[in-house]
Amino acid sequence: MKLVTSQQAADRIGVSIRQVQRLVAGGSLVAVGIDRIDAGSVDSWLAQRDGSRLRAWEEPTAWAAVALLEGRPAPWLGQSQRSRLRSALAGATAAELTARTRNRAQVWRFSGKPRALDRLAREVIASGATRGVGGLPAAADRLDGYVDHSALQRLVTRSHLEADPGGRVTLRATGMPADVVAALAGGTNQVLAGLDLAGSSDARERSAGRRLLDRARARLRG
Repeated sequence: MKLVTSQQAADRIGVSIRQVQRLVAGGSLVAVGIDRIDAGSVDSWLAQRDGSRLRAWEEPTAWAAVALLEGRPAPWLGQSQRSRLRSALAGATAAELTARTRNRAQVWRFSGKPRALDRLAREVIASGATRGVGGLPAAADRLDGYVDHSALQRLVTRSHLEADPGGRVTLRATGMPADVVAALAGGTNQVLAGLDLAGSSDARERSAGRRLLDRARARLRG
């Protein structure tokens, strides 16, 4: 595990040390001991924003963006909001979409024993990002999925997961109803998987995610 100081993390991200401390408190960055930040969590934070300073959409809007890119309705937004969002999506780049929609879930990474992960896999909504989409090989040794905010701690405790920025378990905690998330995760355009991959710190995964998002944007523009 590579570590950086709070000042180094602040310099890489382009914020103050106080903001780094807030990111640690909110779980976006992982502190290891006194004044040491896991460099992997910094990489992940930067990847989610892809160098963009764009303000993220609120959670309902972020999920509505996924729905519209999938060609589905987003009834939790008003008609005028959907119209404005559709226009914004048509003109956005894949990197901008990744940055704008990052509030759809809070991302947590863990390590755990294989037996526990087998059970956990049945309780999360997989986006498909580890199933060999976008030209990538399937990653059978990884678990990446969405869970309800209220269930996160219960699942972590019951599965004996340990916080690990480099772990093979990624849980994305969201407040969006599970039936909505499940429907969008199974979308034919693979938008949710594309967003998850585009926010990865791995260059191959980011590239694959952007390709999926570019295809979805092209379909939206028709």
